[in-house]
Amino acid sequence: MKKILVVLLVLAVATGVFAQEGSWSLNGKVEIGTFIDFDNNPEKLAGDNPDNSAVYKSSGYWSPYNYYGPVNGQLGLGYSRDELWLGLTFNTLDSDIINAGFTYDGGNYKFEVNSSLDNLIRGKMNVGRLWGYYKMVNEMIHLEVAYNSRDTQFWTSDLTGAFGGAGGIGWPVIDVVSRIGQGDSPWDSYASPWGGDRESFTKVDHGNYLLGDVQLSNLSFGIMLRSIFVDNDFATADNTTGWLSSDNSVDTTFPKAVGKSGGYKFVDEVLKKVTIGLKFDMQPIQIAAQFRMGDYGAYFGGKWFIGPVTVGMSFMGVLKPYAIDDGNLMKFGGGVEYNPGVFGAEIKAWYGIAKFDSDNRATQIGLEPAFFYNVIPTHLQFRTDVGFYFNGGKTGGTKDDIEVTWAVQPQLFWNFLGTGAGSYYSYNTGIIVRYRLVSDAVNAFDVGFRFAF
Repeated sequence: MKKILVVLLVLAVATGVFAQEGSWSLNGKVEIGTFIDFDNNPEKLAGDNPDNSAVYKSSGYWSPYNYYGPVNGQLGLGYSRDELWLGLTFNTLDSDIINAGFTYDGGNYKFEVNSSLDNLIRGKMNVGRLWGYYKMVNEMIHLEVAYNSRDTQFWTSDLTGAFGGAGGIGWPVIDVVSRIGQGDSPWDSYASPWGGDRESFTKVDHGNYLLGDVQLSNLSFGIMLRSIFVDNDFATADNTTGWLSSDNSVDTTFPKAVGKSGGYKFVDEVLKKVTIGLKFDMQPIQIAAQFRMGDYGAYFGGKWFIGPVTVGMSFMGVLKPYAIDDGNLMKFGGGVEYNPGVFGAEIKAWYGIAKFDSDNRATQIGLEPAFFYNVIPTHLQFRTDVGFYFNGGKTGGTKDDIEVTWAVQPQLFWNFLGTGAGSYYSYNTGIIVRYRLVSDAVNAFDVGFRFAF
């Protein structure tokens, strides 16, 4: 009750202060869905479903196969005045019940602050986003600092050959059948058979870094130093992403920069993990490259645009991984996409190698065709994704048999408002119907209903 009164007081004061100038906005959305698992694994369910019958559970579009996006209702209140945007967001089931933040865009500089308001009211440290950038020398130099960053990545092109995982700490061989979650819930996440997020060394989402980028008309190049602003309760064991955590925390009691819990070695854990990147973009060609110093990491990607056809190729490699003494990680990939508008098709393929030593390695060949058709261009899209994965390798010097995994996922996206056919992010009021079948691992159907204003 006290929290509600505090929030109402804040709103009342803010309304009085800003009522004379600027503009207010109100938005809301609801997402309600159900996930039906036709092929549960009794061992994973710890005996809760011994007859292996179908199980269903409320679910958002992302939550069956990812760690976010549950059933949720959200109300957003925004205020805009010149370069300032201020917002409050109320959620029913999300982790941040009340979220508050603001963005200020001064043209040649911009910054964002975002936090869980209910945590702050309870006196609990919380940082949702805290970052900003300057554009200097006639906007030729982009200098960005982040304690808890936006969701983006720099100096990239085609990512078919990139690993999965923020900052390039993922793996070139995708596990398409194992559950990510280890709980008893039948809707615990599966690794995506379509590769999940393919991300370069500069991928950040809640990251901690200092970045300098020289941006010319068709060329950009720069450097990124990670974990440069790491603070108490803002560190992770891999010292890469910067998620809020109590692991490896640093005591910041003044005047000590590093306390009893230990800190980070500037040379070994910052300078040796520096990433240098560049990108050239001039139609019809796009080329990007990245180099990470400490582990001899490299990324190369390129695209060629020919009307409705896009051809892409990429490579990512780590020749001296931090966690593997004598191994290396590599992935080669590419694809062709045809999209004239009403319908489209694409095919992606890659070869991934995870070598631990001369006697132990894993390999994977992946092939992922897909197509879509806007059955009713104003309302309805049909899309199907298909995957074929060939896993092999060597264990203890003995060659392993090739394991074949396949996957198929048809989907229907219905835009209730008729503002154009498309996938999840192209509209916000409508129905999504999906069926996913992955070898012997997944046999599930889900439907989601979305409303928004």
